[in-house]
Amino acid sequence: MEPSKPWYASRTIWANLIAAVATIGTVAGVDLGMTGEEQASLVAGILAVVNIVLRLTTKTSIKGKGDA
Repeated sequence: MEPSKPWYASRTIWANLIAAVATIGTVAGVDLGMTGEEQASLVAGILAVVNIVLRLTTKTSIKGKGDA
C-alpha cells in the first residue's frame, strides 16, 4: 500500500478547486461568449471526465486528521 500524501498534493482536490473557481466566475458574470447555462454545462462535463480519469489513476490516499 502506498503511503498517504498531504491534501495539497492531491490532483483530484486541485481539479475540483479549479472547477469551483470556474463556476464562481460564471456566477460573477465572467463572459466567455456563452450563456451561463452553457458555461455551467461545460464545466460539469469536463469535471466529470477529469474526476473519472483521476479516480482510475489514483494510487495514494490523502492524510486524514489522525494520520501521522
